[in-house]
Amino acid sequence: MLYDCPECGLPAEVTVRDRLPSTAGLVEHVDVHCVAQHRFVGPADSLRVLL
Repeated sequence: MLYDCPECGLPAEVTVRDRLPSTAGLVEHVDVHCVAQHRFVGPADSLRVLL
């Protein structure tokens, strides 16, 4: 599945998924790389699916 890069909006793919602890329990985090070589690490629910 492809996502919009949070920095430039180009197609990006998730390379790593992990669950990290938070004060609200476990939160799924992802490592995303886009075609322009940007890298984003953050909560999975902050990504937009590329349509």
